[in-house]
Amino acid sequence: MSQRIGICAVAAGLLIMGSSVPAFADESAQEPRPVVTAEGAGVVPDSVADAPLTGSETEVGVDSEAPLEEDLPIPGETDGPERLGPKEPMSEYCGPGHYFAHITKNKKNTMSVKYATFVKNNKSQTMDFKFSSKKSGTTTIGGSVTLSGEFKAMWLGKIKADVNFNASKSWTSEIGVEAYGKVKAHDTVYSDYGIMKENVYGYTAYRYSNCKTG
Repeated sequence: MSQRIGICAVAAGLLIMGSSVPAFADESAQEPRPVVTAEGAGVVPDSVADAPLTGSETEVGVDSEAPLEEDLPIPGETDGPERLGPKEPMSEYCGPGHYFAHITKNKKNTMSVKYATFVKNNKSQTMDFKFSSKKSGTTTIGGSVTLSGEFKAMWLGKIKADVNFNASKSWTSEIGVEAYGKVKAHDTVYSDYGIMKENVYGYTAYRYSNCKTG
C-alpha cells in the first residue's frame, strides 16, 4: 500500500474526482467524470456535488505535498470477465502474415493523479469545502510497458474496438474542475484529480498466412 493511500485511509478515506480531456485537437473533448467518494471519507453523506453549497463558511482546499499516484485505485471499479481467445478462420489462406492484439480481460480502471488537495476541519461542527484542480498532466497509452509505436497503435485500436471507443493516444487532465461538499467535524478530506486509465490484460501474437497463430 502506497504512502498516499495509507494516509488517506487512516485519516479520512479518499475523495476522487476524475477529469480528462484529449491532448489532440482532432479528438472531441470529454466531459469530466462524476466525483467518486471512497468509503470512510470524512465527508457528510450525500453532500458532495459539482456546484456550490448553500452555507456560511467555505474552506478552500490547499495543495497537498503527498506523492502523486500513477495508478490510484478507483472505488467501485472491478475486473471484467475473461474473454475467449481468437477463433481460427475457416479458410486455408488468411493473407499475408501479420501481428494482432487480443484483450483477454478488461481490468479495473485506475487514475493517474495529477493534482492533490485537502481540507482539514478543526471545528466541532461540519464545514463546507471547495476543491478545484490547479495543475494538469498527461498520460499516454502503454506508459507502464515498453511498446513500439506500431504496437501502441495496434493496442489503441483494439481498446477502441473492444473497450472504450473514446480512447485516445494521450490524455491531459483539465484545470479548474470543482467539487463541493461538507467535511465532518474534526476530520480531514483529501481530493485527487487526474485521468482515468483504461487497463487491459492481453497479448500480441502473429497470424501466419495458413491461418495458424503463433
